[in-house]
Amino acid sequence: MVFWYLGLFILAFTLGMLDLPPFVTFLAITLYIIVSIPYIMPLLWSKDTKRMFLYLQKSRNPYYRFLYYLLNGEVDSAGQIANKMRAGYIKDMALAMLFLKEKQFGEARDLLLKMKEGTFKHYYLAVISLEEGDVTGYNNHRSKVADKDYRTWLEVEEHAIMGNYSEALSLLEAHISKLRGIKLLSATYYRDELLKRKKVEEG
Repeated sequence: MVFWYLGLFILAFTLGMLDLPPFVTFLAITLYIIVSIPYIMPLLWSKDTKRMFLYLQKSRNPYYRFLYYLLNGEVDSAGQIANKMRAGYIKDMALAMLFLKEKQFGEARDLLLKMKEGTFKHYYLAVISLEEGDVTGYNNHRSKVADKDYRTWLEVEEHAIMGNYSEALSLLEAHISKLRGIKLLSATYYRDELLKRKKVEEG
Protein backbone atom coordinates (compact mmCIF):
# COMPACT_ATOMS: atom_id res chain seq x y z
CA MET A 1 0.00 0.00 0.00
CA VAL A 2 2.92 2.34 0.79
CA PHE A 3 4.27 1.82 -2.74
CA TRP A 4 0.86 2.66 -4.19
CA TYR A 5 0.83 6.02 -2.41
CA LEU A 6 4.44 6.59 -3.45
CA GLY A 7 3.52 5.86 -7.08
CA LEU A 8 0.57 8.25 -6.86
CA PHE A 9 2.81 10.97 -5.39
CA ILE A 10 5.45 10.51 -8.11
CA LEU A 11 2.80 10.61 -10.82
CA ALA A 12 1.20 13.78 -9.42
CA PHE A 13 4.62 15.43 -8.97
CA THR A 14 5.70 14.56 -12.52
CA LEU A 15 2.46 15.83 -14.03
CA GLY A 16 2.83 19.02 -12.04
CA MET A 17 6.38 19.54 -13.32
CA LEU A 18 5.15 19.10 -16.90
CA ASP A 19 2.65 21.91 -16.32
CA LEU A 20 -0.16 20.01 -18.04
CA PRO A 21 -3.78 21.25 -18.10
CA PRO A 22 -5.75 20.32 -14.92
CA PHE A 23 -8.10 18.13 -16.95
CA VAL A 24 -5.20 16.00 -18.26
CA THR A 25 -3.71 15.72 -14.77
CA PHE A 26 -7.07 14.65 -13.32
CA LEU A 27 -7.56 12.11 -16.10
CA ALA A 28 -4.09 10.59 -15.61
CA ILE A 29 -4.49 10.26 -11.84
CA THR A 30 -7.98 8.77 -12.21
CA LEU A 31 -6.66 6.23 -14.70
CA TYR A 32 -3.81 5.31 -12.33
CA ILE A 33 -6.27 4.68 -9.51
CA ILE A 34 -8.67 2.62 -11.66
CA VAL A 35 -5.90 0.46 -13.12
CA SER A 36 -4.03 -0.12 -9.85
CA ILE A 37 -6.89 -0.69 -7.38
CA PRO A 38 -7.44 -4.37 -8.40
CA TYR A 39 -3.80 -5.07 -7.54
CA ILE A 40 -3.67 -3.38 -4.14
CA MET A 41 -7.25 -4.26 -3.12
CA PRO A 42 -8.08 -7.44 -5.07
CA LEU A 43 -11.22 -8.18 -3.04
CA LEU A 44 -12.95 -5.32 -4.84
CA TRP A 45 -12.50 -5.93 -8.57
CA SER A 46 -9.94 -8.64 -9.21
CA LYS A 47 -10.68 -11.73 -11.30
CA ASP A 48 -7.56 -13.49 -10.00
CA THR A 49 -8.79 -15.88 -7.29
CA LYS A 50 -5.25 -16.95 -6.35
CA ARG A 51 -4.27 -13.33 -5.73
CA MET A 52 -7.39 -12.79 -3.60
CA PHE A 53 -6.78 -15.95 -1.58
CA LEU A 54 -3.18 -14.87 -0.95
CA TYR A 55 -4.45 -11.44 0.08
CA LEU A 56 -6.72 -13.05 2.68
CA GLN A 57 -3.87 -15.22 3.94
CA LYS A 58 -1.51 -12.28 4.47
CA SER A 59 -4.10 -9.84 5.79
CA ARG A 60 -4.00 -8.68 9.40
CA ASN A 61 -7.74 -8.10 9.34
CA PRO A 62 -9.32 -10.78 11.61
CA TYR A 63 -12.36 -11.20 9.36
CA TYR A 64 -10.23 -11.72 6.27
CA ARG A 65 -8.07 -14.21 8.18
CA PHE A 66 -11.26 -15.97 9.24
CA LEU A 67 -12.40 -16.19 5.61
CA TYR A 68 -9.03 -17.58 4.57
CA TYR A 69 -9.24 -20.47 7.04
CA LEU A 70 -12.94 -21.09 6.41
CA LEU A 71 -12.49 -21.26 2.63
CA ASN A 72 -9.42 -23.42 3.11
CA GLY A 73 -11.42 -25.94 5.14
CA GLU A 74 -9.56 -25.21 8.39
CA VAL A 75 -12.70 -24.87 10.49
CA ASP A 76 -10.98 -25.07 13.89
CA SER A 77 -8.62 -22.22 13.04
CA ALA A 78 -11.51 -20.19 11.61
CA GLY A 79 -13.46 -20.78 14.82
CA GLN A 80 -10.57 -19.63 17.01
CA ILE A 81 -10.32 -16.36 15.11
CA ALA A 82 -14.09 -15.79 15.09
CA ASN A 83 -14.36 -16.29 18.84
CA LYS A 84 -11.57 -13.78 19.48
CA MET A 85 -13.17 -11.05 17.35
CA ARG A 86 -14.56 -7.94 18.98
CA ALA A 87 -18.29 -8.29 19.68
CA GLY A 88 -20.41 -6.81 16.92
CA TYR A 89 -21.86 -7.34 13.46
CA ILE A 90 -18.67 -8.70 11.84
CA LYS A 91 -18.20 -11.29 14.58
CA ASP A 92 -21.85 -12.33 14.26
CA MET A 93 -21.39 -12.74 10.48
CA ALA A 94 -18.35 -14.93 11.02
CA LEU A 95 -20.04 -17.10 13.65
CA ALA A 96 -23.17 -17.50 11.51
CA MET A 97 -21.09 -18.73 8.56
CA LEU A 98 -19.19 -21.05 10.86
CA PHE A 99 -22.40 -22.54 12.27
CA LEU A 100 -23.73 -23.08 8.73
CA LYS A 101 -20.48 -24.72 7.66
CA GLU A 102 -20.89 -27.18 10.54
CA LYS A 103 -24.62 -27.71 9.80
CA GLN A 104 -25.59 -26.19 13.16
CA PHE A 105 -28.71 -24.60 11.72
CA GLY A 106 -30.43 -23.86 15.03
CA GLU A 107 -27.47 -21.87 16.36
CA ALA A 108 -27.07 -20.06 13.04
CA ARG A 109 -30.78 -19.14 12.90
CA ASP A 110 -30.80 -17.81 16.47
CA LEU A 111 -27.83 -15.58 15.69
CA LEU A 112 -29.16 -14.40 12.31
CA LEU A 113 -32.57 -13.47 13.71
CA LYS A 114 -30.89 -11.04 16.11
CA MET A 115 -28.99 -9.30 13.32
CA LYS A 116 -30.09 -6.14 11.55
CA GLU A 117 -32.15 -6.41 8.38
CA GLY A 118 -30.16 -6.95 5.21
CA THR A 119 -29.08 -9.29 2.43
CA PHE A 120 -26.65 -11.28 4.60
CA LYS A 121 -29.31 -12.07 7.19
CA HIS A 122 -32.06 -13.13 4.79
CA TYR A 123 -29.77 -14.95 2.37
CA TYR A 124 -28.52 -17.31 5.04
CA LEU A 125 -31.96 -17.68 6.63
CA ALA A 126 -33.21 -18.66 3.15
CA VAL A 127 -30.39 -21.22 2.89
CA ILE A 128 -31.36 -22.70 6.27
CA SER A 129 -35.01 -22.88 5.20
CA LEU A 130 -33.98 -24.72 2.03
CA GLU A 131 -31.93 -27.20 4.03
CA GLU A 132 -34.85 -27.83 6.37
CA GLY A 133 -37.47 -28.05 3.63
CA ASP A 134 -39.35 -24.99 4.90
CA VAL A 135 -40.86 -23.67 1.66
CA THR A 136 -42.80 -20.82 3.29
CA GLY A 137 -39.76 -19.62 5.23
CA TYR A 138 -37.58 -19.90 2.14
CA ASN A 139 -39.92 -17.83 -0.02
CA ASN A 140 -40.29 -15.24 2.73
CA HIS A 141 -36.55 -14.74 3.21
CA ARG A 142 -35.73 -15.00 -0.50
CA SER A 143 -38.10 -12.12 -1.23
CA LYS A 144 -36.04 -9.93 1.09
CA VAL A 145 -32.73 -10.66 -0.65
CA ALA A 146 -32.20 -7.63 -2.89
CA ASP A 147 -28.78 -8.54 -4.28
CA LYS A 148 -29.14 -10.24 -7.68
CA ASP A 149 -26.01 -12.36 -7.24
CA TYR A 150 -27.21 -13.79 -3.95
CA ARG A 151 -30.61 -14.51 -5.50
CA THR A 152 -28.85 -16.41 -8.30
CA TRP A 153 -26.94 -18.46 -5.72
CA LEU A 154 -30.23 -19.33 -4.05
CA GLU A 155 -31.54 -20.52 -7.41
CA VAL A 156 -28.39 -22.64 -7.79
CA GLU A 157 -28.96 -24.12 -4.34
CA GLU A 158 -32.58 -24.94 -5.22
CA HIS A 159 -31.31 -27.15 -8.06
CA ALA A 160 -28.66 -28.72 -5.82
CA ILE A 161 -31.13 -29.51 -3.02
CA MET A 162 -33.29 -31.35 -5.57
CA GLY A 163 -30.24 -33.29 -6.77
CA ASN A 164 -30.03 -31.48 -10.11
CA TYR A 165 -26.30 -30.82 -9.85
CA SER A 166 -25.73 -30.49 -13.58
CA GLU A 167 -28.23 -27.62 -13.78
CA ALA A 168 -26.87 -26.06 -10.59
CA LEU A 169 -23.27 -26.15 -11.78
CA SER A 170 -24.17 -24.93 -15.26
CA LEU A 171 -26.02 -21.93 -13.84
CA LEU A 172 -23.21 -21.17 -11.41
CA GLU A 173 -20.49 -21.42 -14.07
CA ALA A 174 -22.35 -18.96 -16.30
CA HIS A 175 -22.72 -16.59 -13.35
CA ILE A 176 -19.07 -16.84 -12.26
CA SER A 177 -17.92 -15.32 -15.56
CA LYS A 178 -19.72 -12.09 -14.59
CA LEU A 179 -18.24 -11.73 -11.11
CA ARG A 180 -15.23 -9.96 -9.64
CA GLY A 181 -13.64 -9.58 -6.24
CA ILE A 182 -14.90 -11.31 -3.11
CA LYS A 183 -18.10 -12.46 -4.85
CA LEU A 184 -16.02 -14.29 -7.43
CA LEU A 185 -13.96 -15.93 -4.71
CA SER A 186 -17.12 -16.95 -2.84
CA ALA A 187 -18.73 -18.35 -5.99
CA THR A 188 -15.69 -20.44 -6.95
CA TYR A 189 -15.58 -21.83 -3.40
CA TYR A 190 -19.31 -22.61 -3.65
CA ARG A 191 -18.69 -24.39 -6.97
CA ASP A 192 -16.02 -26.57 -5.35
CA GLU A 193 -18.40 -27.42 -2.52
CA LEU A 194 -21.13 -28.37 -5.01
CA LEU A 195 -18.72 -30.66 -6.85
CA LYS A 196 -17.88 -32.40 -3.57
CA ARG A 197 -21.55 -32.81 -2.71
CA LYS A 198 -22.28 -34.16 -6.19
CA LYS A 199 -19.48 -36.70 -5.88
CA VAL A 200 -20.72 -37.91 -2.48
CA GLU A 201 -24.37 -38.21 -3.52
CA GLU A 202 -23.63 -39.90 -6.82
CA GLY A 203 -21.18 -42.30 -5.18
